[in-house]
Amino acid sequence: MSTPLTVTLVIQARMGSTRLPGKMLMPLYENRTILDWLITRIKNSIRVNHVVVATSDLKEDEAIVNACAQLNIPCHTGSEWDVLSRFYHAALRHPSDIVVRVCGDSPLIDGKIIDFVVDQLIEQKVDYFSNGNEPPHFAEDGFCAEAFYFSALAEAYENAEWLSEREHVTPYIKKNKKLNHAWKQYSSEYCYKLSVDNATDLKQVQWIMAHLEHPETDGMTEILKVIQLPESIVTRAEKLNEGYTKSLTEDRKSGRDESK
Repeated sequence: MSTPLTVTLVIQARMGSTRLPGKMLMPLYENRTILDWLITRIKNSIRVNHVVVATSDLKEDEAIVNACAQLNIPCHTGSEWDVLSRFYHAALRHPSDIVVRVCGDSPLIDGKIIDFVVDQLIEQKVDYFSNGNEPPHFAEDGFCAEAFYFSALAEAYENAEWLSEREHVTPYIKKNKKLNHAWKQYSSEYCYKLSVDNATDLKQVQWIMAHLEHPETDGMTEILKVIQLPESIVTRAEKLNEGYTKSLTEDRKSGRDESK
C-alpha cells in the first residue's frame, strides 16, 4: 500500500487593503474574525495535514502574527511585494507533497472544497488543479482553492521573473507548458462573488453566516440554499480577479536580487 500524500494548506492574509483595511481581523459572525472563521472551516478538511498563514513583514501585519498565535496556527512573515517568495517559505514550515493555496478574503470556503481540489489533482494525474482562478470559465470567487505539487512551487520560486509571477503565487505554474493543468468547478450553480474585498462584500458574507444552521461546517450546497431565500441580500458576480489583471497591465521583469 502506498503512503498517502501529505498536504500543507497556506492561507495568504494581510491587514493592508485599499478598499477594506484591516479586514482579516474584522468580526464576521459571533464576534469571531474573518481569519478565525476561515481557519475553523478549513480544518474540516480530511486531506489537509498542516495549515500555515503567510503574511508580510510589515509592522501592520504583526496583528496577523498575534492573531495566529492566539489561534495556535503557525504564521510565516516575508516580503511584502514578492508574494511568491512569502508563500514558498510559508509552505516550507511544513514540507509536504502537495500545497494548497487559499486567499484570506474567502472565509466561506470549507474543508469539502479543499478535499475536492486535492482529490481532483490526484485523480486527474495533473500538476495543478483549481475549482476557480481562471475566469470566466472557472470562477468560484470566495470558494477558490488551488492545489499543486511542491516541486512545481519550488520551480516557480526559482525561475519566475515577471512581477505578475511574483506578486501572485501561481501564474508561473499555470503558464508552465511542462506541467499538466486542470480546472473544474465544485458546483455548476455557483455564479456569485463572495470573497471579501469591500464593505458591501463583508455585509453579504455576514448575512450568509447569520443564516446558516451550522456555520462551522455548512458548505457551498447549504450556502447556495441560503442565497435563494426571498430576503437574501446577495447579488450575482460582476468583475473577478481585478488584482491579477492590474498586475498584467503593469508587468515588467522583477529583478531577481530583490525576490529571494
